[in-house]
Amino acid sequence: MPDTLHSTVETFLVLLLIVFVVAALVQRVRLPYTVALVAVGFIGLQPSSLHTTLTPDLILLVFLPVLLFEGAYNVPARRLWQNALPITLLAAPGVLIGTLVTGAIIHLALGLSWGIALLFGALISSTDPIAVVSLFRELNAPRRLALLVEGESLFNDGAAITLFQIILAAIVTGAFGVVGGIGRFLLTVAGALVVGVVVGFVGSRLLRAIDSAQIQITATVVAAYGAYLLAETLTFSGAIAVVITALFFGNYGSARGLSPRSVHAISATWEFLGFLANSLVFLLIGIAMDPLQIISNWWVITIAFLATLGGRAVVVFLLMPLLRGAQAIPPRYLPALLWGGLRGAVSLALVLSIPFTLANGQPFPQRQTLQVIAFGVVGASLLLEGLTMSPLISWLGLRNRAEPAVEGAADLLRARISAVEGALLTLERERERGEIGALQFERLTSAYQSEHAQFQEQLAPLEVAEAEAESALSDAPPVDAQ
Repeated sequence: MPDTLHSTVETFLVLLLIVFVVAALVQRVRLPYTVALVAVGFIGLQPSSLHTTLTPDLILLVFLPVLLFEGAYNVPARRLWQNALPITLLAAPGVLIGTLVTGAIIHLALGLSWGIALLFGALISSTDPIAVVSLFRELNAPRRLALLVEGESLFNDGAAITLFQIILAAIVTGAFGVVGGIGRFLLTVAGALVVGVVVGFVGSRLLRAIDSAQIQITATVVAAYGAYLLAETLTFSGAIAVVITALFFGNYGSARGLSPRSVHAISATWEFLGFLANSLVFLLIGIAMDPLQIISNWWVITIAFLATLGGRAVVVFLLMPLLRGAQAIPPRYLPALLWGGLRGAVSLALVLSIPFTLANGQPFPQRQTLQVIAFGVVGASLLLEGLTMSPLISWLGLRNRAEPAVEGAADLLRARISAVEGALLTLERERERGEIGALQFERLTSAYQSEHAQFQEQLAPLEVAEAEAESALSDAPPVDAQ
């Protein structure tokens, strides 16, 4: 037992060291961080060397609640509601249509049975936006485009997991009813919504009743994992329950009634947890891939990857043009939505959860084939789509290269200076009331003062440019009225 614990801690520290090195290097290289982690794990590491095993429980029970909560916590509910229709279309009927189209292509091209082909279509329909959304922000792509990709991923995880479980149960037992399957799907989603609303509302109220940042952070962690486990225990979608819970905490619980220090502490904690979970997941994905199997089955993986793209294309180009008015999606967004549907950890967790045998004791058909295809498609998706997203965004004209106007930049810096000054006043009041320690006060004050000086330095030349522009305008001859 001590040896096992020692090796586990040692492996964890090695993984953290790799994450640190890769994160530091990609700041100097124009390469998406998550793509770099997958490449490092795939090219340079093997599971046996680190004693690591990527299991469905590790992804679904340990990492998924953190990833979903952190993503949804920072999404403005108002903007999400404004784009509810396209996100719902992509995350619900989009999952079903993508599963059917991808499964049909796999069935016809690779000769897999309809059940196995549809099972692959379901498990591969869950998207992972981490690499894409971060890239969108770097390129200053439209915020609505990033919100659509992120919002779809938050909700299609639950739909994909539920659909996968229904198809898997039908294959294992040999019995499937369309009406029963639809009913179970709707019940799973509705039940998850109820669990998420209850946990989110009650947890948000409790959050406001507590005046301690540490206890409030603990409450959010309990709520994230509690909502997931409660929903799964009741046979509902844990993924959807966590998303709804996080939306409540981020838009209701933290909106008012919390001190600025608590809001900052909760946000910083979840930002770190999200970074850590994402980093470890993508690194483990790369490590779990077997280069020899990927290379020897390259043609099967290529067909499956193209089938996945085909299913995605039908969803995007069939459903999105149906939207009208304020919900309409600009045509230039469609190729980005198609190429931005990267596959990730949830797909691998689902394929790893496939049992070895059926209900009658017979081996599960094509289980090894499904795993090889799934790992290959996820790897190709992360590497190929992740590396080519930047030129695609530029080619579509969605990259904002314009420098901000002098006046707008000056106003933004003045707002930041005011915010920093407000933070310094808040720190002073908290120190007087004894709510913050002396060492922490000194550290935060020093950091804010340094930031204040930096903003002042950046503002000085902009104010000079503003004054020159105003002077030139006042010296210009008056325009005769027509």
